[in-house]
Amino acid sequence: MAGSSQTDSDRYSEEFNGFEGETMEGADYDLFEQYLAGDDDLGIPERGDLREGTIVEVRSNEILINIGAKRDGVVQQADLARLEREYVATLVVGELVPVVVTKFTTDEGMLILSIADALQKRDWLVAEKMLESGEIAVRKVVGYNKGGLLVEFGHLRGFIPASHIVGLPRSLNDDERNHRFEEMIGAELPVEVIEVERRRRRLVLSHRLAERKYREERKTHLFAEMKVGDVVEGEVRSLRPFGAFVDIGGADGLLHVSEIGWTPVSHPRDVLQVGDRIQVEVLRLDADRSRIALSRKKLLPNPWESIEERYRQGQTIEVTVTRVVDFGAFAQLEPGVEGLIHTSELAEIEVAEPLKSVAAGDRVVVKILRVDAERQRIGLSRRQADGRSGKSPQETTPDQMAEKKGETVMPDAKDDSRESA
Repeated sequence: MAGSSQTDSDRYSEEFNGFEGETMEGADYDLFEQYLAGDDDLGIPERGDLREGTIVEVRSNEILINIGAKRDGVVQQADLARLEREYVATLVVGELVPVVVTKFTTDEGMLILSIADALQKRDWLVAEKMLESGEIAVRKVVGYNKGGLLVEFGHLRGFIPASHIVGLPRSLNDDERNHRFEEMIGAELPVEVIEVERRRRRLVLSHRLAERKYREERKTHLFAEMKVGDVVEGEVRSLRPFGAFVDIGGADGLLHVSEIGWTPVSHPRDVLQVGDRIQVEVLRLDADRSRIALSRKKLLPNPWESIEERYRQGQTIEVTVTRVVDFGAFAQLEPGVEGLIHTSELAEIEVAEPLKSVAAGDRVVVKILRVDAERQRIGLSRRQADGRSGKSPQETTPDQMAEKKGETVMPDAKDDSRESA
């Protein structure tokens, strides 16, 4: 029963009091002395235990720490030298620090403690926990070797093999690879722990697996929060003939070649480069297919908004043929503005194959037949402009209009008509 039971101290006190006035046998006395010695050591950790202690004194070459035992511990200068200077500067009286017991006693009866080992042991425990949970963490690249990158992991160094680094081509030679590694020093990368071997001091991380998880989580988050019409900043990650893939914060969106700008683009590389930071607008979101459509063009000035101020029906101007199709030829009036010369307006009726009368890159004089700003269409006629210079007083070219406004007009080397004029 709880009310009648004795504590160990009470029982041993009675046993001890029973010896009063008597002489203890040698064996019994030795056992009692062992008990007292054992009681003195209650709370003393075993070698290798990780504990937290309070700094009680900072000396010139060592630090005294109370870890809750009946004896203080000492961190010697050799251990302090293993720590970064910035961290050592934070070790002041009253500070709580992790320590590991490395030896039981010194000549002065103190425990030998290590802060450096404790910090590393704590980081190993963190690494093992991350390995088990699959948690993602962001770590800073601090160096490299021929096999991959070295990253900061608390007071440890983690290793990312080259095969687990995102965006590192396998075709690079040693010099090219080292150059890429050098450029990555200082970068903070998401990583996942894939191997922990404390005895061999082996901590292996993966940037590729972490990036994949991070982007999946980020994409889910983006689809939940983003909406059509949002304007975001992104980084061009790759270029394809049909468009550019832009990272908008953990998820890639497609910037189709037709949405790069108002001027027709043959290939995205003619306008963009990998690594460019650009503003884009969200055009479409398809959560089921995990697809995002982007537009850069919608954020640029639309040349069609004031098209009727610069061009009118009946005006004769000079244009550049951009492409020839089955039903006619498209011609550029200015960057972002194209008009159509229908087959019937390319040449006189007697010409057997009017499509062969022009080619991409040709500079031709045309007459504007109609301007439809709302539908962004302009109808042109080369046939009706034949024999006209396009520079009559009542018909002003875009260059002349610019000159009237005080704008600088760059000469076009392909404009033979200017030289002949």
